[in-house]
Amino acid sequence: MNNYTATQILETLQSGHEAICYLEDCIHRGELNLSDIIIFDNMVELLYALENATSNVSVPNRVKEIKANIMFYIEHLKQNAINENVEAFLYDFRFHVRSLFRILEFEIAYIVEDFVDKQDYPRLYPEVGIVNHGDIAALGEKAGCKVSVVLVAYNNLNYTRDCVESILMNTDNVEFELILVDNGSTDGTKEYFDSIPGAKVIHLKYNLHVVKGFNIGLMAAEGKYSAAVCNDFIFTPNWLKNLMICIESDPEIGYVSPGATFISNMQQISIPFSSKEDFQEKAREYNVSDPTKWEERVVLLPNVLCCPTALLDRIGYYDTRFFRGEFSDDDISFKIRRAGYKLVYCADTVTHHYGSLTTASDHQTNSLEEGRQTFIDKYGLDAWLDARMSAAYMRLDFSHLSSVKSILGVDVKCGATLLQIKNHIWSTYGIKPQLSICTTEQKYEADVSSISENVFLLDNLRYLPEELDGKIDLVYIEKPLDCYSDDLDTIFRNLSKIMNTNGKLIFMVNNSISIEALYEMLNSSNSIHNRKIYIRDMLYLQARTHGFEPTSFINIAPERSSESNQVVEDLAKFLTGGRELESKYLESLLHSTFGIYQMEYQATLQ
Repeated sequence: MNNYTATQILETLQSGHEAICYLEDCIHRGELNLSDIIIFDNMVELLYALENATSNVSVPNRVKEIKANIMFYIEHLKQNAINENVEAFLYDFRFHVRSLFRILEFEIAYIVEDFVDKQDYPRLYPEVGIVNHGDIAALGEKAGCKVSVVLVAYNNLNYTRDCVESILMNTDNVEFELILVDNGSTDGTKEYFDSIPGAKVIHLKYNLHVVKGFNIGLMAAEGKYSAAVCNDFIFTPNWLKNLMICIESDPEIGYVSPGATFISNMQQISIPFSSKEDFQEKAREYNVSDPTKWEERVVLLPNVLCCPTALLDRIGYYDTRFFRGEFSDDDISFKIRRAGYKLVYCADTVTHHYGSLTTASDHQTNSLEEGRQTFIDKYGLDAWLDARMSAAYMRLDFSHLSSVKSILGVDVKCGATLLQIKNHIWSTYGIKPQLSICTTEQKYEADVSSISENVFLLDNLRYLPEELDGKIDLVYIEKPLDCYSDDLDTIFRNLSKIMNTNGKLIFMVNNSISIEALYEMLNSSNSIHNRKIYIRDMLYLQARTHGFEPTSFINIAPERSSESNQVVEDLAKFLTGGRELESKYLESLLHSTFGIYQMEYQATLQ
């Protein structure tokens, strides 16, 4: 692949797009006739040319499968045109061929992106340009209905039937259309979908997997909002009504999702139940709209991907580069948030999740690490390490934060834990504190800027901003203090200047004799080259010098890696000569020294 070849490929795509637009215009004017059918023969040649041009690329792609689906429906179109079956022709053109070609455009644009200037092709690269919120809102007002509920299924008919029935049973209080995408199933899903009265059904002849399966369904949406769901969920009374109350409470909210019985990312809601009927009754009692249970997030897992339809179209739906779907959820969260919208977890609403049926086959591969690396390659950030809540959050003491109206987050990565502290203060005390953020790492600037208007990029902690709007009630420093080049005296002195009397300071320090620290030392890791070693008494003394008194101390043991566990085991055996009892004792001792210290201080400044 080179620049010339990439440009030729995109020009070929443009020819196909123009053919689609010509046919669409003829249909709109009611002037399509049999002589236009030759365009489909030209499109077949174009599809073969595109497949050949991209056959030897190294990036994973599904050009072959997309092309096969388009070819299948071109034959349908030609036959329906000959038989003058106008309704079937229009349906297949609109919801199959046109959308499939757009999916092909995104796929090929991704393949050649390193060889073209994206600014020259804004239609193919939705990340180019600014998302205009006014345009999104205006398009929403022209929508054909309130919500398009888009369900994607690949086999697992019994679960799919339960899912569809739960939607039909529990969504009578919101105007919606139901879009059912059969992603190449072979178990009767096609026939079942065709039996649902009033549903807009999309059948893929060949499985395009989860990302493209969702995208073709979302491209068919005519609602102001789209709510994309998997077939391994059961929905509950008021689920969609509650999501609508939340997303329409603030025009800056661009993505909401409910809780579920089985999910990660702190979106799980545990409700014991004995049957589907029992669960529905308990969910009915639980699903009462409650704004104090709405949590702004950096990343949402889409139990339901509920967003303005026009916004999804503008950002290009799910990113096609996430070949097996893993981390496409994180990616679409980033795209929506970076477009200037808030993400809100609706903890006032519960659904039931059986667990990863839609992507079960991909989980048998190395899909998690593959998707994680794709995310890193795209953003220069690790979704797990940079955009998830710190393990320390669950151990923080929030009992003395009732008067916190302003928070300064310092080196909070993408801000996930900082937002959760704000959420907790809101749900507990009814206060939404103003956020300010300082970061010494520029790679986080775009993301923290999406959750706070007051963001300051610093070289170090010597120069905390003087532009802060008043003094701060709570300072939360996520990066361990021993990782800064600044000494403790400098850090505490500068913090004391910006904090209110009786303000709170939360910071962390690495345990310098943890297994990870020892292992890094043995391997001469660059990550600890400039790390300081702080003992507790030193921290207490330096903090008191500048008006801080300790109120709590917690030893946090984050989840240990398999590599760390192996180090513990090997070291214990080595030091004890393999003696079992002493080995277990030493292993316990080593485990206890693992982790970071989290300390909370109260300012006693006068």
